[in-house]
Amino acid sequence: MSLGLHLIPLRRHLFSLFIAFTVAFPAQIAAQVDIEALRTEDPPMGYSGSIGSNVTVRTGNVDFIQLGLNARLFHVDDLSTTLVVGNGGLGLLGRSRFASSGLLHYRKTYLYNRRISPEWFGQLNYDRSQRLDFRMVLGGGGRTSFASGEWGEFGMGASIVLEHEALNLPEDAVHPDNTNTVRWSSFLTLRVVPTEDFVITSTTYMQPAYNDFSDLRMLGKIRIATPVTDKLALTVSFNMRYDSGPPDGTSALDTTLKTGIAYVY
Repeated sequence: MSLGLHLIPLRRHLFSLFIAFTVAFPAQIAAQVDIEALRTEDPPMGYSGSIGSNVTVRTGNVDFIQLGLNARLFHVDDLSTTLVVGNGGLGLLGRSRFASSGLLHYRKTYLYNRRISPEWFGQLNYDRSQRLDFRMVLGGGGRTSFASGEWGEFGMGASIVLEHEALNLPEDAVHPDNTNTVRWSSFLTLRVVPTEDFVITSTTYMQPAYNDFSDLRMLGKIRIATPVTDKLALTVSFNMRYDSGPPDGTSALDTTLKTGIAYVY
């Protein structure tokens, strides 16, 4: 029996451990999540992925610690690509937790032809800083690539999304604490590779409610990655999130700037 056949049960076991890990670890993300920035242009056949982390520490007038962890796992065969994403994080101010959130995202993309790739996805997450106790998303659609080459790739995608949210709000809040919404979700993505040691990824999401385009959510991200070794890379990312109807006590616009390191396997 070949070594590859011996490794198949081990890889499946690692896949199960990965899913359990991503559910158990709290995450630092907004209710809308930029999954496109975590994809790769052409993942290899079989299993591959990466694990990354970031840490922010501030002492003096304010004792502040913020920890972040993210992971992704690909499985590619002749017919489809499976992507599992988990993000985690915890924020401590003094000795009290002020922010935490968690996410598990599963996506299946099928090889239909060179132009269009159908896909479906599901997602579970929560975000304490956004007063989000629980969010569940189910959706399906397709993606296409306008242009690609050694320089990178430019593409777009669209899908219809069923969204359920349960919020932690005071009794006198104007915003409902439980909502069920159908949204149109579309995105543009640009991946530029100026050199082998430098990759720039930009994605922009638009997610209006299907029956009320004034109920709009937007998400934008720019990510820069450069390798340190064959397995390690430094990353810098800027994230923007907008919600036209945010829950009571939360801001309509959030922006974050993060630096971190990623291990690629």
